Amino acid sequence: MNVRFLNIILFCCIASPALADDELDVAYLTQDPPSIVSLAQSFDPDSYAVITQIFDSLLYFDLDGNIQPALATHWQQISSTQWHFFLRKNVRFHNGEPFDAKAVKFTYDYIINPANNTGNHWILNSIKKISLIPNKPLEVIIETHHPDNMLLNRLNMFGAICPPNYIKEKGINYFLQHPIGTGPFKFKHWQKNTEILLTKNPDYWQTGIPHYDAVRFKIMPQQQWMSAILADDVDLVPNFPGNKTTELMRKSNNELRLVKRLVLAGYWVLIHNQGIFSQLNVRKALNYAINKDDLVRFGDFGNAQPLASLGKKHEFGANETLNPYPYDPDKARTLLANAKVAPHTPLSILAADITTPIAKIIQANLEDVGFEVSLEIVTRSEWAKKVIGHKIATGQRSGYDLVINLVDNPIFHLGFHAGLFLDSRSPWSQITDPEFNRLFDNSMTTLEQLPAKTKLKALDAYIHDNALMIFTTQRIITVVVNKSTSIDRYGLNGHLDYELLSHAKKVTND
Repeated sequence: MNVRFLNIILFCCIASPALADDELDVAYLTQDPPSIVSLAQSFDPDSYAVITQIFDSLLYFDLDGNIQPALATHWQQISSTQWHFFLRKNVRFHNGEPFDAKAVKFTYDYIINPANNTGNHWILNSIKKISLIPNKPLEVIIETHHPDNMLLNRLNMFGAICPPNYIKEKGINYFLQHPIGTGPFKFKHWQKNTEILLTKNPDYWQTGIPHYDAVRFKIMPQQQWMSAILADDVDLVPNFPGNKTTELMRKSNNELRLVKRLVLAGYWVLIHNQGIFSQLNVRKALNYAINKDDLVRFGDFGNAQPLASLGKKHEFGANETLNPYPYDPDKARTLLANAKVAPHTPLSILAADITTPIAKIIQANLEDVGFEVSLEIVTRSEWAKKVIGHKIATGQRSGYDLVINLVDNPIFHLGFHAGLFLDSRSPWSQITDPEFNRLFDNSMTTLEQLPAKTKLKALDAYIHDNALMIFTTQRIITVVVNKSTSIDRYGLNGHLDYELLSHAKKVTND
């Protein structure tokens, strides 16, 4: 993967005296996440920012997208559908329970069992069976239903390993409220709508980390992030609105640091293909109606690049030969008229609060070509309940015409977002397209890297040509860092995950 990309670090102050307590305070959650356990019946990107601190997976990706060993020290593919994993010795869960192959089998058996209705079931549903090896408690074989070129990527964070004995003793409901993992931080408490506090795991298998004694996720509306970092109430604000950075730096007298990077994240506008939206020209009209230059200029103050399709720069399988739909409202109106879409046709949008500037521009653009648009803005957690939770519970898509969220790609592979957003079997998908499903399955079951990439590029072209989404922008993430915190780069995937917080340090004058 090409990892030469924009990675701008603006240093405004180098060092300051240490804070009174050795704690990293983070403003990331705007509402209580649905869960902080991967076995829950929910799926929410925010949840995994916490999950990856408490739990380890068999492997992980570093900040540049390179695969690294975690609870598995190494692995080998022994057939087109079988992988042999060798597990790390002397690892214990936070309650002292030993980690071994039985924990791996228990975790994945639970997730792939459809009766448990876990939110990440669809991500790991290529797994057919987990087999223990007699007299080898630190080895396990994972077998898939079919060849799967994204299996290792899937295990990065969605395969967080859970303690079987603890769950059998306490019950799943207790575990959901009192999570136990093997990760760098232990769960301390969750004060609803206030904070989630994690404390350092002094017995962590990877020596030397974490550096902070605690990480506190403060739960607050996005509108309060600026005042919180200015008042030193938080040390780190990932996903800071790009259109607020000038104001922030002016108010801080340039005493904060901004970390920027083009990441595998975008503003995703999911549509359905029923009613008028079953017509290709109507979906194309939606794309011609959107002024991407305004999205870049006013939505993120230049901290974004236009997208042609689902694929993003530096992502495995992205088709970089595609051109973005141009802004052409006249053509959009013509296509809508030819499709007999009446003027003032109502169109409903549900947007996550983190996308507010983008959502309002999209609303104005669509009103300009004749739609009567209602826009509802909610927290990301509430969005997840209304869209993902609704589909998990009912099997049906949400009742909105468009749903908008900012979502990163934690596993660096086009297939993740393709499956997440467009595969009708996904709890996110609002669309049903059998031909997409066929192309998707075919691209995912090709193991050789070059043919797999070729098929994924063709899938990306199909998504573009059939306007299966409204394509907006790929984000240059803006991360605000307190002057006493050492973080100076962010992960390519755009996700707040394991390595960033566990390796963060306090800056001192020593």
